[in-house]
Parts: sequence; C-alpha cells; structure tokens
Amino acid sequence: MEELKSKMPAINVSKWRVFLMGLVLLLGMILTGFISYQFKQDIDFRERQSFESRCEEIKLKIKARLMTHKQMLLSGAAMFNASEEVRRDEWKMYVERLSLNRELDGVQAFGFSLWIKPEQLAEHEKNIRQEGFPDYQVKPEGKRNAYTPIVYIEPFEASNLRAFGYDMYSEPIRRTAMNWAMDNQTVSLSGKVTLLQEESTDIQTGTFMYAPVYQKNKPIETVEQRRKAIFGWVYSPFRMTDLLHHILLNSHDVNVGHLHLQVYDGMTKHLHNSAHPLESLLYESEESTITHDQFNPLFSYDMYVEFYDTTWTLHFDRFVDDEGAIDYSKVWLALSTGTLFSLLAFFLLRAFFSMQIIDARIAYKLTSQWRESEYRFELLANSAPVMIWTSGTDKRFNYVNKMWLDFTGRTLKQLQENGLADDIHPEDLQESVHIYRDAFEVHQPFRVEYRLKRNDGEYRWILDTGVPRFVDGVFIGYVGSCLDITEHYESELALKMSEKNLAMSNADLLQFTHVAAHHLQEPTRRIMIFVQRLQDVIAQMPEPNEDVLSALNFIRESTLRQRALVRDIQLYLAASQPRMPMENVNVGTILTKVLDITAIARLIETTHAQIELGELPSVLMDRPRLYDIFNVLISNALSYHHPDRIPHIYIYGEHKKRGVRYYIEDNGIGIPFEYREQVFLVFERLQVNDDQDSTGVDLAIVRRIMESCNGAVSLCETKYGGTTVILDFRE
Repeated sequence: MEELKSKMPAINVSKWRVFLMGLVLLLGMILTGFISYQFKQDIDFRERQSFESRCEEIKLKIKARLMTHKQMLLSGAAMFNASEEVRRDEWKMYVERLSLNRELDGVQAFGFSLWIKPEQLAEHEKNIRQEGFPDYQVKPEGKRNAYTPIVYIEPFEASNLRAFGYDMYSEPIRRTAMNWAMDNQTVSLSGKVTLLQEESTDIQTGTFMYAPVYQKNKPIETVEQRRKAIFGWVYSPFRMTDLLHHILLNSHDVNVGHLHLQVYDGMTKHLHNSAHPLESLLYESEESTITHDQFNPLFSYDMYVEFYDTTWTLHFDRFVDDEGAIDYSKVWLALSTGTLFSLLAFFLLRAFFSMQIIDARIAYKLTSQWRESEYRFELLANSAPVMIWTSGTDKRFNYVNKMWLDFTGRTLKQLQENGLADDIHPEDLQESVHIYRDAFEVHQPFRVEYRLKRNDGEYRWILDTGVPRFVDGVFIGYVGSCLDITEHYESELALKMSEKNLAMSNADLLQFTHVAAHHLQEPTRRIMIFVQRLQDVIAQMPEPNEDVLSALNFIRESTLRQRALVRDIQLYLAASQPRMPMENVNVGTILTKVLDITAIARLIETTHAQIELGELPSVLMDRPRLYDIFNVLISNALSYHHPDRIPHIYIYGEHKKRGVRYYIEDNGIGIPFEYREQVFLVFERLQVNDDQDSTGVDLAIVRRIMESCNGAVSLCETKYGGTTVILDFRE
C-alpha cells in the first residue's frame, strides 16, 4: 500500500502533462483559425467592394439611359407645342431623324396617343379612314369615359402595326402611368406590361414612358386644369432585354456566370422572402452554368433606380465558378502552416511524456489496491438484489454476480464460452446482440429488453443496462445490471390491451352513430316527400285549405330541424376523431371552399356581407374538421348579424410561441359576457326563433374539435361591436 501511495503523484503529474499537450494543440489551432479567418475576412471585404463598385456602375448607366429617353420624349412633346398641327409625314421624318435603332437600343417605337371624348369617337375614326386607313378602328371596342388611341407610331411597319389605334387608357397599368404624367406635368414610367408588338417567340417584358401634351392657350397650373387641357401623350415602349443589352454589354462581369442581375418593378425588399417575386420581374440576365438552384450566391446587393414616381430594384448576385472563383490561397497556406506547427508541437510533447505516463499506468494497475478494489466490488455485487455483470474489451463476460448465476443456473466459464445465445429467447436474440455490439463499437451506454430463460426453463422479461468503463481515459470494457421486469411488462401489456379495447369501443360507438343517423334520417326523408306531395295536391284544389297548408308547412319545418339535429349530433360525436391524415393545411384554401358553399354564398349575397381575409398561416390539422370549424363560425356570424349594419367579417391569424392563433371578428349582435361559456354547451342558444335553422350544437362541435387536438376556443368582444372568436392550435 505504501508503494502504491508513492506512485500516485506520478500519475497526477502525467495527467497534467496530458492536459498541457492538449492545451498546446488547442491554442495552436485557435491561433491558426484566427489568423486564417482574418485573411479570409480581408479577401471577402475587398471582393465585396469590387462587386458593389461594378453594381454602382451598372446602376448609373441605367439611370443615364432613362434620362436620355426622357429628353427624347420631351423633345417630341415640344414639337407638338411648337406647331399648330403635326402631320403624319412630319412625325415620320422627325422620328427617322432620331435614329432610334442606331442610337437607343430597346426603343420599340416612338408614337403619339390622342385624347378623345366619347362624342368625338365616330368623327375621329372617320378622319383617320379618310387618311388612307379604311380598316382603322379604335380598339378594344366598348363604351368608356375617354379614349386614347395611338394615331402616330414609327416605325410604322411590322409588329408596330398591331398597336395602331390601340386605346392604351383602357389598360390599368398604362392608364396609371398616363394619369401620373398628365397630373404632374412631367414624364412617367409604367409598370411591367407585355407589348402588343411581341411575337410568339422571344417574348420580352416591356414598359412605357409617357410625356403629356396639353392644348395650347389653356391654363395648366392645377391638376384639374391639366386634366381639362390634356391633348395627348408622346410615348415610347421599351423591350427590357433590348433596352439593357447595350448597357450590360460593356459590363464584362454580367452574364459571365459569377455575376447575375435581376430588375424588379417597385421597391422589392427582402426579395427572396417575397411571396411572388416573379410577378414584378422586368429583366433577368442570361442564366449560366451556376444558377440559384445549384448554389447560394456569394454576395447579394440590392440597389434602387428612382425615376419620378417609379422605382426599379436592381438585385445583383455574385456566384463562384471556375472563372470567377475567389483566390483563397493565402487562407489555405496560413491554415495548413499553422496546423502543421500545432501538430508538430503536440507530438513533440507527447513523445517526451509518453514513457512516464505509460509507466505510471502500469504501476497503478499492478498494485494491491486495485485487487482490493476488485474484491470489494465483487462483495458488493454479490449482495445486490440485481444481476450484475462486467465485460472486457473482447466483448466477453469476465464477471457475473451470484444472483446472475442463480438465475441462469450456469457457471461463469459457461457464460464466457457461449455467452447468452442459448438463454435469450430466439425472437429477441438478433436485436439484443445488435444493440450490444453497436454500443460497444462507439463506447456508449445502452438499454435493451429481452426474454431470458430462467434455471427452471421459464422465460422472464429482463431490462439490461450497460455503461462503458474507462481508466485514465482508456476503455477497458462494460459494467451492467439486469432487472427482472416481467410483472411490470405484463402490466404495461394489459394497459395497452385496455387502450386497444377502448379504441375499439369508441370505433363501435361511432359506427353505431353513423348507422343510427342513417336510420333516423330515412323517416324524415319520407315525411318530407309525402308532405310535399300533399302540398302539391292541396295547392291544385279550386279552394286550397290554408290551415292545412300551414300545418303541412309546420310539419316540413319540424322535419328539417329534426334532420339538422341528427346531422349535428352525428358531427358532434365524430368531432374528436380525424377524418383524414393530419397535414399542414393552407387555411386560405379551406376558407375559399367554405365561402363557395351554396348556403353561405346565399347569405353573403342576401346580407351584402363583406368578408376580409388577412394573413393566414398554415396549421397541422385534418382538412374535414378544419372545414367544419370555419363553416360553423362563418355561418353563425352571417346568421346573427346586426339589423342596422352591413355584416363585416375579418379573418386572420398569427404565429404564437407554441402554435398558431386565428381570429374571426364580426360586427354582429354580440354575445354578453355571462353567456360566453353557455353557448358552447350542447343544445344551448341565446335566441330561439322559428326562422333560424340552428340546433344549438354548432359551437359545441367547434369546442369538441379544438379540445380533441389540444387546442382551445374562446370569445371576446370586438372593438366596434360584435364578437371575436379566438382559435388556439397548440403544438
């Protein structure tokens, strides 16, 4: 024992040396990583600066091109202001002198649109036909408050002929831009459109620029005066790909593959999170071998080109390919060099200390204290009320306690030679061995249940747990214990059988409900048929008996209520069980189907109700029951609307910390505070009128569905009167 104590400090010292080696390696790797990271940050910063500089250059060129188009349109408008009348041939010579195709790529045409009042339309078409265009007609046809047909368009050839006579004011996007230019006495740029000139191939996105022309000698100081004095618009349609081609042609990085440009109409923030970004896409540079679907961009940069009332978003992405890869050679050099020096220092220290550490471990394992510890462990294990075992690195048993030997009736030598292969139930053998071997390979704890043969031949359920053993960080085997859990296992099995029987009973009850509902519905159906026949016969009599007809109508309404009651009771009993697989359901789709129901659509039309839908996050639910919930709540909101207000229903939702919440707000008659729990009881109604089809079960169905899926439903008062139903779906 004294010898053992003398060696204990040596072992403690070796642990400190191991710690020192790890610390040197860790500090070396941390320093290497920090230096490499700084190199990478510097390279990335310079690359981003270069990338953003190129983006700024492209933005300035696009802005300059738009200003050039602006001056061209203003010069055309000035031509009308300076002349008493601009003839068609004069306009043609003027446009030819501009040399559009040579000087300004992307300009599809240069034209003039005339403002015409409805009473001037026939005279206008007659005059144009007399100019040599017998088939001329303002299009599209139809009566409008004003017409703005294209009367001059150059070049007057090819696809531009389709635009001759087209009323641009009839199209909302073009009309918005024309109105803005007219009201503000300046040029305007339209939103995204498809030009009439587009062919079936090479279709490009288009946009229009307008400059207003006012009648001479009329005041235009105010918006109202400008609208009265408007004479027409000088305009030019652009094909976006052609418009930007010349600009991007001089920017060598675009379309090479590692720089990608997208132009969007409007200030599109958080572009990749937008629900429908393609709807506003005006232009996209040609795709290369590196696309969004393959890799995320290395850099992204959003810029905005503002042109009067219009904003374009320029979204640039920098991709990495063979031609545009960033040179990280300095980073890799620093990383590899630092790693090499760190490993070299580690192995030098390890070689220096290894012999002393090995000697200390060998000496420690050969001491009598180790043997005494083993003896104490054996004594404790033999007195324990559980079966205890240990195994070495060869996966074989090297010790089992007395309780284990008594349980199996085998000796330790037999267990070492054959293991438990002969004692584990054949159905459990393969899985048990698999779990044990997998845990042994990775030195992780394990738990496994299997049936083990007792010495009397009876199989008992055993819970076997094992944990790895380490000495100074070296794996030496496993220690484990086995516990007879047969009684506990049988109790769990009995509980599962009880749950299964309960589920079967519930299924039988639902089946009985369906059958009973069917048989209860059949008499009501027959009563309805015969009541209708009697009504038809009495109605055809010379002097129908109104009392009899009234009684038959009462029978018919009572039968309808009975049928509705049977239906609602059936829905109530089945409300706790999903009728389809649970899935993430789009609530907006469900609401669209509910609003298309004939009864609800008729209520909306009759009451002139307004249904407003806000943000509606999806929810994990089966579709039929979610459909029933919104059907009930919307029907109630429409049925119990306030007699002095047009019904307004607002439905929206939000994500909560653990789930989703939906709100159904109405401006109806409301529910007093003291009745907000009563309405969720079966057969409870606050108003009982003969002209209402409610059975008093609807809201009880809603609560039963919500509670069955760990949710909740509650009521509160809407801010401006009415009731808000709150649905909480919890995860």
